[in-house]
Amino acid sequence: MKQDKYYIDRKFETIFRDSIYFTKSAFDALENENNTEEQLARAAILNLSILPEVVANCLLETLNLPKNIFNEVDKFTPINKYDFFLWEKKNLKLDRGLQEIQNIQELQSIRNFMVHPKSKKAEWVTVDEFTRTADLGKTKLLEIPYSSDEWQGDDPFIVMRVVMAFFDHIFRVLCEYTPGETQYLLFNTGDNIEGHQVGYFIDSEWKKIQEKWSLRMRFLGVDCTSEKNI
Repeated sequence: MKQDKYYIDRKFETIFRDSIYFTKSAFDALENENNTEEQLARAAILNLSILPEVVANCLLETLNLPKNIFNEVDKFTPINKYDFFLWEKKNLKLDRGLQEIQNIQELQSIRNFMVHPKSKKAEWVTVDEFTRTADLGKTKLLEIPYSSDEWQGDDPFIVMRVVMAFFDHIFRVLCEYTPGETQYLLFNTGDNIEGHQVGYFIDSEWKKIQEKWSLRMRFLGVDCTSEKNI
C-alpha cells in the first residue's frame, strides 16, 4: 500500500467538531441559565460560518488546477467557489433561488460582518423613564440578530441546520457522492482526497445532534427521520 508523503491539515474535522461542541454548549447554557451562553453562541456561529469555505477549498483541490488558475479561483467568494467546482466537475450551476442556497448566502453575510467588523448604528428608543433600547434588527431568513452581542443559546443550532442542509444539497443531491466518498474528501489528511470509498463511520455524537435538531446529515451516512433546512 502506497504511503502518503505529506500530512495535510485541511481544517474540516477540527472546525466541524468545534462547531458541534460550542453549539451543544451554548444550548445547554441556555437551558441551565448559564451566563456564558452568549459567548458560546458567538464561538459556535463563527465556527459554523467558516465551514462552507473550508469545504469549498476541499472540493477545489480535487480539480487539480494549475497553480496560477487556483490562485485566481481562491479569491472567489465561497458560494462562487462552489459554482466553479460544480461547473467544472458536473456541468451544473447552483440554483440561487433554492432555500438551501439563500440561507447559506445569508450566513456568509453574517460571517463577513464578524470577520470584517464595521460599526453599525441604531437610534435609541425610550422604553420608560429609566430604560432605552437600540435595535440593530435581524437577518431576513435566519432571523439571527445583526448584533452578535444579542446572540442566544438557541441561535447556533439554527445555523447548524442551515450548514448541514447546504452540505447535504451539495454532496448528496448535486454531486451524488456516497457517504464514503464525502468522508474521504472531508476527513482525509493524505495527498489524495478523492476516491470511491465504500466504507464510512458514524460518530455517536452525530446521531444525537441529528435527532435533537433535525439536521440533514444523510450526506455523512446518518439516518434522518426528521430533517429541517432552518
